[in-house]
Amino acid sequence: MPNSVAKNTAFITFAYVGQKVISFVYFTLIARQIGAESTGKYFFAMSFTTIFVVFVDLGFTNVLVRETARIKEKTQEYFSTILSVKIILALLGYLGAFVTINLMGYAVDIKSLVYLSALTMLFDSLHLSIYGVMRALGNLKYEAWGIVGSQFITLLLGSYFLYTGKPLIFLMVAFVIPSFLNVLYASIMLYRHYQIKLIPKFNKEIFKYLGRIALPFALAAIFARVYSYIDSIILSKMLGATAVGWYSIPYKITFAFQFIPMALVAALYPRFSEFFINDKEKLVYYFERGMKYLMIIVLPIAIGLTVLSKEIVLSIYTTEFLASIMPLKILMLSLIFSFLSFPIGAFLNACNRQSTQTAIVFGVLVLNVILNLLLIPVYGVVGAAIAAATGNIILTVVGYGFISKIAKLPHKLLLKDFFSLLFSALIMGIVVWAVSLKVHYLVAIVVGGVVYSAMLFLTRSITKEQVGEALSLIKR
Repeated sequence: MPNSVAKNTAFITFAYVGQKVISFVYFTLIARQIGAESTGKYFFAMSFTTIFVVFVDLGFTNVLVRETARIKEKTQEYFSTILSVKIILALLGYLGAFVTINLMGYAVDIKSLVYLSALTMLFDSLHLSIYGVMRALGNLKYEAWGIVGSQFITLLLGSYFLYTGKPLIFLMVAFVIPSFLNVLYASIMLYRHYQIKLIPKFNKEIFKYLGRIALPFALAAIFARVYSYIDSIILSKMLGATAVGWYSIPYKITFAFQFIPMALVAALYPRFSEFFINDKEKLVYYFERGMKYLMIIVLPIAIGLTVLSKEIVLSIYTTEFLASIMPLKILMLSLIFSFLSFPIGAFLNACNRQSTQTAIVFGVLVLNVILNLLLIPVYGVVGAAIAAATGNIILTVVGYGFISKIAKLPHKLLLKDFFSLLFSALIMGIVVWAVSLKVHYLVAIVVGGVVYSAMLFLTRSITKEQVGEALSLIKR
């Protein structure tokens, strides 16, 4: 069993890393090739339909995984019932996207992008549930291959369309085709290995049972998804596609690093759940360790890329994206709080405070919308970045406050860790800035990595024993 878990974890971790790398490379090619305005239209269409995906799923996949893992003999019944519900939700979701984009009065070309992007939304929601069944049955291998394979096909098709001068709509086709193929692949693997058929069959009693469980998952997912993408939609409406294009660059760069806290939380969450019941001291210890490990990783990334933001934007995305530099600096610094919010949210969920976490996310969502409406007209893209950064800070600080009521946290130790690591990262940042004035910024990054590693041991921010402990946690 442990070997199976380790293999599944390895498969899915490498798959998500591969997906992030391919996705980042592909988006960079798009931005360089088609410019800020067209990139903004493309990014807006993807952001707009991504919000509607959550209304197609409504937390049912999470419930499907959990309940199927418990009662495997009901797998076909659960899957068929959820499939029948999702077909109705998919039609309503597509209709909702269609009506909303028309009511908002966008141009025909943007509407067309949304119509096609919404098809991808439907296919993605479908294969999400198929892979959910496989997760429940203890097999993540096929999901891993599906994730990387579909992203790679998108890269190939999209690159071909880009360099043959095809219209912007073809970049959406490059997503629709692989997403449809992923559904076919997942369906075949599901039937071949588990004899589970892709047949919708509604069961009223099962729907009532699963629906009650899905409600809190649905609310949390809706709030989180809207919070993540509402800024791009407000930007598009207020300032147009070019502003969205400028904002998409810092957004994509910061988003590319989120697999790091997600991977650590995947290892910590089961421990949090276990120790909340059995050992409060270990619960606090693992939380403190997790926060420190994330600070060790995120502080040099945030400070280093803030220092080099101008060089990175101009060398990778050209002078057309000059307006992306300041938002990138702001979002990179807010990445510190974004990272730390992951173990805080996991801690609350593991300690039966999921309703508290949902309420915090909802509050931050409301604040984020208000700040975007106030700041974007005055500061433009920078205003959207400030709103996002403020949301990340509040999400972390408020969540930490609630955790303090659940367990006795070592506040002084965490502050000591933070300022000690911050000092090392700031020294690294100064060195990186000085070196980048003389040589290419990639060399400065390497030098910065060496300096930061040395500073960690010089300041005794980390010891050899802690390095071994961190590696052990990752292996588990």
